[in-house]
Amino acid sequence: MSKSKWIVYLLVALLATGISATPADAQFWKKRKERRAARKHKHEQEAARASEAVAVTETPVDKKELRKRDKKERKRLKRAQRRLKHKSTGDTEEKYVKVKTPKTKKKKEVEYPPTQMKSVYRIDFLAALYLDELVKDGSLTFKDKIPDKAFPGISFYEGLNIAADSLRKAGYNVEIYVHDIASPKEAPQALISSGALDSADLIIGAFHSPDMPVVADYARKRMVNFVSALSPADGGIKDNQFFTMTQPSLKTHCEWIIDDVAKKFPGRNALLLHRAATQVDENAFNYINSYNDGNVHFKDVTLNGLPDRESLKPLLDSGETNIVVVSVIDPGFSDSLLLTLSAEFPATHFEVYGMPSWYVIDDIHEDGSLPNLSVNVTMPFNIDHTEAISKYVAKHFKSDYGGKASELVYRGYETLFWYATLLRQYGTIFNLNYSDITGAPFTKYEIKLRKDKDGNALYNENDHIYLYKYGSETATNKAD
Repeated sequence: MSKSKWIVYLLVALLATGISATPADAQFWKKRKERRAARKHKHEQEAARASEAVAVTETPVDKKELRKRDKKERKRLKRAQRRLKHKSTGDTEEKYVKVKTPKTKKKKEVEYPPTQMKSVYRIDFLAALYLDELVKDGSLTFKDKIPDKAFPGISFYEGLNIAADSLRKAGYNVEIYVHDIASPKEAPQALISSGALDSADLIIGAFHSPDMPVVADYARKRMVNFVSALSPADGGIKDNQFFTMTQPSLKTHCEWIIDDVAKKFPGRNALLLHRAATQVDENAFNYINSYNDGNVHFKDVTLNGLPDRESLKPLLDSGETNIVVVSVIDPGFSDSLLLTLSAEFPATHFEVYGMPSWYVIDDIHEDGSLPNLSVNVTMPFNIDHTEAISKYVAKHFKSDYGGKASELVYRGYETLFWYATLLRQYGTIFNLNYSDITGAPFTKYEIKLRKDKDGNALYNENDHIYLYKYGSETATNKAD
């Protein structure tokens, strides 16, 4: 609407409301018209003078210089607008402060595809069995004892085979495919390249090797769950909600030890015996130090070899129990260290916390061998051999294979039975139902999604730890 039309509209509105113009009003409008005419004349004169000045002083300017001037003028106008905005908020200072908002990395949310319920589920089992070496022309190449390198995979498979028989009897429809990854034809990359795993609804791995990230990456791309049932190492895997470690990592064990010491011995000083002989020992020491936030007061002692009496004596208190945490993985060295503490300080009692690898140390299992030591060993699993299911596995193992079942046999049995139950109950994507451990006969699994320091998902890990306590007072007793 033009200005003249707007004035007409205003006058009509005034008349419509019964308001009439008075002589004073007429005088007002006359003076207003005169002021406008004077301003207009002044503006015309200023414009003429400006045009003359430009005509006299202006020099040729290239297009680049014009763009530069335009850009500078736009910046000036923006600064003026910001100052005007700043003044309108009631601030007294006429300045504008630009605050740069730090960019935050958006956390990637964990998402799962819809689960698939099937009448038959396929499970692919990967383990280093070394069958090409152990069996030649239909005959075994070894006598009595399975070679050490093949023992874990074969023992796990034996337990899995007993579980498969139990599942069939219980009416489960599960197809199990076994792959010997020690054979070049069935190495993980060969299986992936040939498409041998493409129909898998679940992959279970019982091996320690650099091939684990290869299988984990394949599982993530195919959106199928891959369970590492034997290795406590994550292999550097991250951003993979389809990868699960049923065995707690060394880091989880070390953190659990710190929590237990802080809870049972609040405010007490403790010795931390460590060595840097191997990377895994150094890792354990670093896990303990980085997790401990002052709840446990440590005196660090670096071991270049077995300590002597004179070096340890000033650090010990013969009048009370001495708490000792040992971040050494090697069972042989650790056994010698325990014997040294017991022999050199027979009148001093020690409460020792060791690594999960110490379970194989014979002296801690033998009553009276370490009379003044209580040895605490963290373990990821607990097999109660007095329960009916344990007796069932032991009986079938003796019948099928002869001899006594190892711990890995029970773990193989449990892994297949629990995961087959999860598949049957929840389908191929059971990850949100990991709290259901009704199908796990021995272990109270607590599978949790691990995250990095920024809150991004890494993988799933079981962090339930069992504490086995050995010593003269509580020999072979164990508790959660």
